[in-house]
Amino acid sequence: MKRIFYFAMLISAVLATGCSDRNVSVTISGDIQNGGNQMMRLALITSDGMDFIDSTNLKDGRFEFKISSENELIKERENAPMMFQLFLSEENSLATMAKKGEHLRITADAKDMVRTYRISGGEEAVLIHQLDSSLAAFVIPSEKLYEEYQKTLEDDSARAEIEAKYVVMLQNHRQYLENFIEKHPNNMASYIAFYQSYNRRNFFDIYRDLEVLKKINANMEKVYPESEYVKSMENIADMVERQMSRND
Repeated sequence: MKRIFYFAMLISAVLATGCSDRNVSVTISGDIQNGGNQMMRLALITSDGMDFIDSTNLKDGRFEFKISSENELIKERENAPMMFQLFLSEENSLATMAKKGEHLRITADAKDMVRTYRISGGEEAVLIHQLDSSLAAFVIPSEKLYEEYQKTLEDDSARAEIEAKYVVMLQNHRQYLENFIEKHPNNMASYIAFYQSYNRRNFFDIYRDLEVLKKINANMEKVYPESEYVKSMENIADMVERQMSRND
C-alpha cells in the first residue's frame, strides 16, 4: 500500500509540473558572478515603454524567471519575439529577446552585466549578444582615443590624427551593422542593429537611412505581421517619410 501511495504522489507531482510548464511562455535563468543575493528585476519592453513583470532575489548569484502565458502582457505578444530587460540597477542592466518556448541561459558579472554576459537558448538573443559584443569592441578603443585627445588639446596635428582614426572606426562599425542587417533580414535583431548607438549618437540616421529601416520593415512584416514592434517601426518610417515630403 505504501508503494502504491508513493507512486500516486509521484504521478501527481509530475502532472502538476507538466501543467505549470504548459503555461510557461519563456524561461530566463542564469548565474551572475559577484551577484550575491541582490534583487534581479525583469521588464517587458513594449512599443509604449517598459512594464516590470517579475523580480527575484539572486541565490548565490543564480536566478530563474518563468514567464507565464497567462500574463496578459505576454499573451498579447507571444506570436513574435518579445524583448526583455534584466535589471540589477538602473545603471546595470541588459536587454535581450526571446520567442515563446525558449529557455535563455545567461552568465555575467554583476559588476557590468552588459559587457560581460554570455547567452544561449534563442536565435535573437545570441544575435543581440553579438551586437553588444561588437559595440564593446568599438567603445573600448574609442574611450582610449578620447583620453589621448584630451591630452593633446594644444597639438592640432595630433588631434587631427586622432579624429581621423575615430572616423575610420565609425565607418568600420557602421559597415559591420550594415552587413549584419543584410545577413539577418528575417530576424528582429536587425532593429537592434539599426538603432544601436554610442554616447547618444546613432550609427544610422533615421532620415538619411530611412530606406534601410523600410527594408527591415518589409522583411519583418512578412515574418511577424502582428508584431507590435514591427507595426511601431512601420509607423515611425511613415511619419519620417511624411516629414521629409513636407520639407521637399
